[in-house]
Amino acid sequence: MNYLVEKVSEYMQQNHMVEEGQKIVVGVSGGADSMGLLFVLSELAEYFHLSLAVVHVNHGLRGKAADGDQSYVEQVCREQKIPCYSFHVDLKRFAKKEGMSEEEAGRYYRYQCFEKVRREISAQRIAVAHQREDVCETVLFNLFRGTGLRGLSGIPPVRDVIIRPLLCAGRQEIEAYLQERGIGWRTDETNLTDLYARNRIRHAILPYAREYINAAAGQHIQETAGLLKDIADYLDRQGEAAFDLCAEVGRQASVTIHHETFLTFDIVIQREVIRRAISVAAGQLKDVDREHIEMIRALMDKYVGRRCHLPGQLQAVRTYDGIIIKKENASAETVKEAFCMDVRAPGKFVIPGPGMEIELSLREDYENEEIPINRYTKWFDYDRIKNGLTVRTRENGDFITLDGQGHRKLLKRWMIDEKIPREQRESMLLLADGNHILWIMGYRISDNYKVTDATKRVLVVRIKGEKSDGGQYQNIVDRGRSRYPDSRTG
Repeated sequence: MNYLVEKVSEYMQQNHMVEEGQKIVVGVSGGADSMGLLFVLSELAEYFHLSLAVVHVNHGLRGKAADGDQSYVEQVCREQKIPCYSFHVDLKRFAKKEGMSEEEAGRYYRYQCFEKVRREISAQRIAVAHQREDVCETVLFNLFRGTGLRGLSGIPPVRDVIIRPLLCAGRQEIEAYLQERGIGWRTDETNLTDLYARNRIRHAILPYAREYINAAAGQHIQETAGLLKDIADYLDRQGEAAFDLCAEVGRQASVTIHHETFLTFDIVIQREVIRRAISVAAGQLKDVDREHIEMIRALMDKYVGRRCHLPGQLQAVRTYDGIIIKKENASAETVKEAFCMDVRAPGKFVIPGPGMEIELSLREDYENEEIPINRYTKWFDYDRIKNGLTVRTRENGDFITLDGQGHRKLLKRWMIDEKIPREQRESMLLLADGNHILWIMGYRISDNYKVTDATKRVLVVRIKGEKSDGGQYQNIVDRGRSRYPDSRTG
C-alpha cells in the first residue's frame, strides 16, 4: 500500500470517518487535492467496502477553463466507473442574489450540491479535499479578521456527515502521490493570483514564516489549532451545561437568561452561555462578535427595560429575571404562551385548544390486577403526590425521575437529549406535581410515581376526546409509546 494511502487510512480510522459498506459523495474540482482525495479513496474503497460518487461544481467564473475542468472530471469518472454529478451555476449572479461574497457563495452552493446528491443516493458521508496547509491558512485568516477559540481551532476532520481524510497530508505529499501514479490534475489560475486573502496568506505569509521564522511553522500552527480545538470542545460542554441551568427557550425561539444563576459562573462560561443564547434565538452566529457578547453582559447591571440591538434583527432586553434575547418584532406577551390548569381526583377537565379531556379517578381495590397497556391511560402512586396536580406546559426548573434509584434530569435537558423539535417543546402537555413531572404526555412517566407493591391508592389518569381517537394527539402518543412502551409499573 502506498505511503499516503496508508497514512490516510490510519487517519480515517483514528477519527472514525467511515464504516464498512457506506456510500461517500466526493467533492472533486479537478485540482491536485481533490484528485488526490478521489484516487486515495478509490484505493481504500475495497478495504473499507465503500461506494463512491463524485460531485463537480462549475462556478461559471472561468469560461472555457472551467468547462475544461468539468470535462476532465467527468472523463476520469467514466474511466474509473464512478458515478459523476455535475452542477453549473452563475456564481456572480448567485452571490449578488444571496448577498454574499463570491468566495462565500461558492462554498455555500457547493455544499448544497453535495447534500442534494447525498440525499438522492442515500449516501452516509461527504468527503472534501482540505489538507494540512488549508488548516494553517484558515487559522491565520480567522486570526487576522478577528475570531474566537473555535475560529482558531482550524478545520475539524469530521463535522456531521462531512469528512476530510487528507487533513493529515501536505500539498507536496499529495502531488508526489499523483505523479507517482501518473494522474494528472487541473490548475485553477485564480489560485496562483493574490485576488483573495487566503491566496496572499498561502503565497506570501506562510512561505515567509517558514523561511525566516521557523521551517516547521505550518506544523506548529496545525498542532496549536488541535490544542485549541480540545479547549473549545471543553468550553462547549461547560457552556451547554451552564445554559441548561440558567437559560430558558420560549416561543419564537426567544431565550431568557436568569441572572441569579448566570452570575455564579466564571466570565468565560458567561460568554459561552450568551453566545449559545444568540445562536438559538437567531439560528446562527453570523456577524456576532465580542462586542455584542460584552454588550449583553453589561445589560445585567442595567435597569429593567434597557436594551441593546444585535445582528440578525435581534434585541436583548433587561427584565426582572435577567435578560431576554428575541426578535425585534416579538412582543414580550407573545414570546411564551404558557398554559396551566389545576386538576384533582376525582374529576374531569377540558383542555382548551387540543380538544382533550383529562379524567382523574382514584382506586384502592387494584390488587392482583394488571395495569392496562393503554396509550391514553396511566396509573400513578397517589400518595407520592406532595404539591397537588396541574396540567400545563413546561416551566423553568421542571425535572423528571428516570429510574428507581432516583436519578433526575432537567426536563429541558431531557427534551434536548430526546431530540424533541424546539418548536414542539413549549406546547407539550405535562402532568406535574410542582416542578416534578409525573407524565410527559405522549412520552414517558416519572419512576418516582410508578405503582409498586407498596402502593395503597392508585391515581388513574385518562385522556379522552375526539383527538385522542385518531387525530393529532394520537400521533404524539404513538411516537412516545414507541420509545417508552408500557410496563407493569406504568
